[in-house]
Amino acid sequence: MIPVGTDAPQRRTPYMNYFLIAACVVIYLISHRTTSPAHPYGLAHGWARFMLNPRHLEMVQFVTYIFLHANIMHILGNMIFLWVFGNQVNDRLGHLAYLFFFLAGGILAGCGQVLTSAHGNPTLGASGSIAAVAGLFLVLCPLVNIRVWFFVIIFEVASFWFVLAQILLFDVYGAFTRNDDVAHWAHLTGYLTGFITGIVILFLRLVPRDHYDLLSLLNRYRRRAAYRQMVSRGYNPFEKPTPPAAGVTRIAGPVSVANPEMTRLASLVQQHRREHDLLRAAAVYRDLMEKFPDARLPRDTLLDVANELMLEKDFKRAAGAYEMVLSFGGTGADNDEIKQILGIIYARYLSDSARALQLFESIIDHIHDAQRKAFLQAEIAALKAGVAHDDERG
Repeated sequence: MIPVGTDAPQRRTPYMNYFLIAACVVIYLISHRTTSPAHPYGLAHGWARFMLNPRHLEMVQFVTYIFLHANIMHILGNMIFLWVFGNQVNDRLGHLAYLFFFLAGGILAGCGQVLTSAHGNPTLGASGSIAAVAGLFLVLCPLVNIRVWFFVIIFEVASFWFVLAQILLFDVYGAFTRNDDVAHWAHLTGYLTGFITGIVILFLRLVPRDHYDLLSLLNRYRRRAAYRQMVSRGYNPFEKPTPPAAGVTRIAGPVSVANPEMTRLASLVQQHRREHDLLRAAAVYRDLMEKFPDARLPRDTLLDVANELMLEKDFKRAAGAYEMVLSFGGTGADNDEIKQILGIIYARYLSDSARALQLFESIIDHIHDAQRKAFLQAEIAALKAGVAHDDERG
């Protein structure tokens, strides 16, 4: 399977990647201009000393081996992979950072190959650096589609699965079961270098975050798992009653934002949310609500903040944010899920059985999943029994 392109848009021209491809091609042409029949890779006289040779190791070889290639198929395959994965990584990192990363990936891949080479055979080729680029691509763009040519068809597959298949089926399998001339351990070290580098630079925000980078996907998975756990968890809201909490402010309609401080805080919440820093977004949201209870935010921002507040167990603020999400109107499964979790919050944590019952009854007829419907029916019955019990005591 040969990758031939991606569906990721380019924000800037990847000149550094073009330069690296050109450098590899030019050095290949020069190093093979007059071949030496005695050399297995056909390198011209004197070029073999620039290969990474564990038996006669020199520091400069950790860089020079990257730009040498054995034959036309070797360089063609490497340059195709570098073109497909390198353009986007160059775009995200910038030119100088991409150059340093490419070289560092090759150096570390060479270290991995030297440390694991059983026979001490010389190594050449840019595939270790390219593996590092692909590993970083996997972290930055896991859902970008790779166009793959396979015999007579071209199809698309998410980069996550393509790179994972390369790692497992080619390099892991080859490293442990095949005795060939491929530097599998250089590839694996490169992939690991790129993956770790990607996680670090995303965590430290050294590159602009993306809604579809690997950390964002993991964060959304974590929030959704917590959401599903809370929605599906069975409980008796009257078994351990909690003290009544202060009422939650519900906003009936849009409010004009005129106060500069309100505007600043609202903008800051949205900025943190765009940067995927929901912890800070929730903290600023609390400040915003303390000072300006009538402030409004976009629906998507409110929903992400509400989910974060729920995870932080700030149920009063979470309920207020979910209520504002519902105030935008609309129908559908998304709103039904919000009403369900909001009903759970009211019943279990805010002791507002009437509002919880109202929310559950408003969605019960829309639910077709048998398990979820049974859960809601049980909760409605428990809430009605509790309300009836309270009425009798009154």
